[in-house]
Amino acid sequence: MTAQQPELHSLTLIAGGGFLLDGEEISIETLGTRAGELHRNGNTQKASYLYEQLLQQEPRHLQSLHALGLIAFQNKNLSGAIDFLNKALDIAPDNASLYYDRALVFQSQNEFATAIKNYDLAIFLNNSFAPAHSNKGIALEAMGHKDLAIQCYELAICIDPSFASAWYNRGNICKALTAFEQAIFCYEVATTLNPNFWEAYTNLGLSWYALKMYQKALAAYDQALLIEPNQAVIHYNRANVYRTTQDFAKALAGYDCAVKLNPRFAPAYANRGLVRKDLNQLGEAAADYSLALGLDPALLEARWNLSIVDLTLGRWTPGWEGYELRFKHSELRDSVGAREFKEPRWSQDLNIAAKRILIYSEQGLGDAIQFSRYLLLLSRLGAQVIFEVQPALKRLFENLEGVTSLCIRGEVLPDFDYYLPLLSLPRAFQTQLETIPVPAQFKLDATVLERWRNVVNQCSYPITSAIQSYVNTPFNPTKKIGIVWRGNPNHTNDHNRSLNLASLLQHLPSKFLYFVLQKEISDDDSMLLGEHTNIINLSADLYDLTDTAALCSQLDLVICVDTSVAHLSASFNIPTYLLLPFSPDWRWLMQREDSPWYPSLRLLRQSSIGDWGSVLLKLNHLLNSDFK
Repeated sequence: MTAQQPELHSLTLIAGGGFLLDGEEISIETLGTRAGELHRNGNTQKASYLYEQLLQQEPRHLQSLHALGLIAFQNKNLSGAIDFLNKALDIAPDNASLYYDRALVFQSQNEFATAIKNYDLAIFLNNSFAPAHSNKGIALEAMGHKDLAIQCYELAICIDPSFASAWYNRGNICKALTAFEQAIFCYEVATTLNPNFWEAYTNLGLSWYALKMYQKALAAYDQALLIEPNQAVIHYNRANVYRTTQDFAKALAGYDCAVKLNPRFAPAYANRGLVRKDLNQLGEAAADYSLALGLDPALLEARWNLSIVDLTLGRWTPGWEGYELRFKHSELRDSVGAREFKEPRWSQDLNIAAKRILIYSEQGLGDAIQFSRYLLLLSRLGAQVIFEVQPALKRLFENLEGVTSLCIRGEVLPDFDYYLPLLSLPRAFQTQLETIPVPAQFKLDATVLERWRNVVNQCSYPITSAIQSYVNTPFNPTKKIGIVWRGNPNHTNDHNRSLNLASLLQHLPSKFLYFVLQKEISDDDSMLLGEHTNIINLSADLYDLTDTAALCSQLDLVICVDTSVAHLSASFNIPTYLLLPFSPDWRWLMQREDSPWYPSLRLLRQSSIGDWGSVLLKLNHLLNSDFK
């Protein structure tokens, strides 16, 4: 069935240059007025018909040429739009609006330089043309000229301080430059001038979100939804706030609404996958990532997150492959410290015998400790291994078997034939659960070991009698336990992996002697530690991880949240209890209490999000039953 054609006006030409419209005799001028009314009312098809009839009678009818250019642009007939506008400019080369409209057409095709030339012509003819200044700013911003763009927005605002779109555009560029307070001011002015400006409310929410002012972000999104309740992007942005604040039920509802309104909204599927991953719904998370990638195969973050799920579930062949995407996504590249060299990247199909290969440590100190086990495998292939590490690891990695040359990040590197990031080695060696290499064997200097042995002994025995008077149970000075309760606060997941010191101390049996293995300690935590005579705080003496390792070697057990100390103590085969959040890092897999990476490691997992209570109760039980 074909669509019914819209009914057009009955129009005939009569003698004298007039028209008969639906039986009514009218002049050319009146016909132009009627066409303009139809155009303004959105009836572009009837308007086009009348404009075309006018052009048949008067080929240089300026209003008709201009209007047909705008209608062609509206219908995305860009070449037709330019053609009509050019004919109009032949008649009226001093018409600023024609140049402005032609600029809009070029800008829609990303021909920004040509658009700017047309805006300049419009401004030359009418220097008070505020929209031309503002849209020129958008084109300049698209070309990377942010400073010039700001000037254009400010000119538009000076010409017309009530021009809400210019304030909005200025806010956008401030937001892009991370000047969020200035962006917020601009968006608030824009929404005051135009209370229905939902885009401004939405970007106001994004700016508050960037400042971690989550309640204000939600208020801005709520206002945007009052204006446009069916805009998927608003539901998506609001769901992002709920995900960040761990209100996962509302986050899921928001993403569900976004994809219902826009079933092709790939980022909404991808971020819904993040929530489901945080809820340990890994199968559902993988399905969401796959949906996102089906809609947008270039969505690298979704493919990266799918690899994290694969690694967490022990599906390491696709997991290691997807993990390589950390070097292709701009934000991930920055977070993992991606490096590039003129030398080729090594892969296992390249013969490395007698070749020099640079392995650089990426990401955290714990990653360097965990994956340094692969360096010996490279050496056994005949390679000369150059290993670049962070300064805090210098002494720890000295004399490490398999390493030919140890370099410190920031130093000049020696010549090499190939390079590879450290965490790409599991993929290169096609690592599976059953083929994980044994941990690296670190060799501590005998002098350092002796120093820390003496420190621990001096701390232990002189205070035994003092402690005994404070506890009701027999004190066991031979049992020494290290503790770490907090990680690097700059870590993206630190709010989940770290716990409250007071909560930990409530569950530590007082009969043991505890040693702080944490380097950075807040003032409040220092005061709290000082109230416990059976806790020794030697953090000021821990110069680097070699000192921490030497101290660990004198202990019977280490209790640790997910930080580098867990890797360190477990590498030395020291019994280690690792306290894990509900959604753990991928390397700890799921639903197991042991780790294939470290034989001496025992995993104590949260049973629900944020539930450290059950973990600490289990810890207390283990300490009372295993260490008597």
